[in-house]
Amino acid sequence: MDNANEPMSCHQALKIVHGLFYGGLGLLLLAWAVLSLSKKTVPVPAVVLCILGIVGVVSGIVLAYARLRCPHCGASLMLGGRIPSSLPNFCPDCGKPLE
Repeated sequence: MDNANEPMSCHQALKIVHGLFYGGLGLLLLAWAVLSLSKKTVPVPAVVLCILGIVGVVSGIVLAYARLRCPHCGASLMLGGRIPSSLPNFCPDCGKPLE
């Protein structure tokens, strides 16, 4: 069973979005912890963690806007521009079930 040619479902996209977004927030929190433990100068690992965290958060948001859409009508499944914690069972616009 090769799934390489199948398009990404909404539920798969939401799992990836959550991983990127919350992973990026975790890296930003870790960078903040490293910065708060440093005495005088900004350590290089904190800067790297901060950059990676920002990249993770932004890529999660971009992927959410691009892929969290109804497969039938193409309507956005974002809740007022926010990343949803879970997807509805039916599309809010066309009413068809989301698989």
